[in-house]
Amino acid sequence: MMNVAYQPCSSDHPQQRTFLRIKNAIGMLLGCCVLLSLFCTPVLAETGCPTVAPSEIADLFEQWDQSLKTGRPSEVVKTYAPDAILVPTVSNRVRHTPAEIEDYFQGFLALKPNGRIVEQNIQVFCDLAVNSGLYAFAVVKEGQPSDLMARFTFVYRKMGDRLLIVDHHSSSMPEKMS
Repeated sequence: MMNVAYQPCSSDHPQQRTFLRIKNAIGMLLGCCVLLSLFCTPVLAETGCPTVAPSEIADLFEQWDQSLKTGRPSEVVKTYAPDAILVPTVSNRVRHTPAEIEDYFQGFLALKPNGRIVEQNIQVFCDLAVNSGLYAFAVVKEGQPSDLMARFTFVYRKMGDRLLIVDHHSSSMPEKMS
């Protein structure tokens, strides 16, 4: 049996010294990289944010427009969150409750609106998404076909398995369109 005792690196083992120097240099380099990453890059935490494609947000307008075509305000209200806010186009009152939103659509649906997006700008922020731009509605006023052009902002929030409108602002165009 052979007894082997640990011997610290001494000057008579140059290969061991070189190996330890390289090992220490690599350790220091890795340590510096970790420290730099903590101070020089944003901390990315696991957010659990739902992944929503802009096309899904664009489809939400189509779903909302389809609810208008039912002619039933109660169907339109289903596209809004229970605590949604509506700042409507053809009313001076902000609507704060599902009942107030339904009341607004009672009058608006009498115009038989058929909407289409003219321009949209979609932004997604974790469980919120914003779609803003211009939309047009073919409507019937006093028995005559007419067009209503407006600016819009829809803010959607993921609630359960659905994206619902939490804020909807719509206003008539301030200038005549050519």
